[in-house]
Amino acid sequence: MRKRSRLIISLFLLGLGLIGLVLITQGQVDKSAGQIGHPRQTKTTKYQPLSTASLKTNRKLQYASIIYYAINHVHIQRWQEVSDLRSGWQVELSKTNGTTRYLVWPDKNITNKEKQLTPNWFEISGHTVIYHSFEVHTAEEDEDQHDATTLDHIVKQINLDRAAQKVWRMSKNLVVSDR
Repeated sequence: MRKRSRLIISLFLLGLGLIGLVLITQGQVDKSAGQIGHPRQTKTTKYQPLSTASLKTNRKLQYASIIYYAINHVHIQRWQEVSDLRSGWQVELSKTNGTTRYLVWPDKNITNKEKQLTPNWFEISGHTVIYHSFEVHTAEEDEDQHDATTLDHIVKQINLDRAAQKVWRMSKNLVVSDR
């Protein structure tokens, strides 16, 4: 009799275990099936393009855009000297012969003592940006290399590169000073 009752209890517990296993497995299948019908919502950030109007109202953003374009799209080798995004930049305004030169120094914390070599610079005339750089270590005297583009083209290229957020971050790592 004892053996029979143990067998019945064992079969009963085994049955409960199987029923529990089926219910647990069924619950997991239902959750999986529910996820198929209702996909998980993910945040997709839509690209926020840069505009020429935003450059007109934010001069640091304008300078950062001009520097970004120089580093990535102007084929003057010395502009690569300012390509360290972590160090930032110091843009120094210098008025010469009625025009403003925007001197671009690598490192936003550069000191006057460290400013030994003539920096790269740009000038803005209407919607035109002209990039300048001295070619150093030549047999002749240092020569001015230059390249020109428009602010509209710079904005268009930044948006093609999908780099607006990068330019916004660059603008926060830039210091402007007047001479």
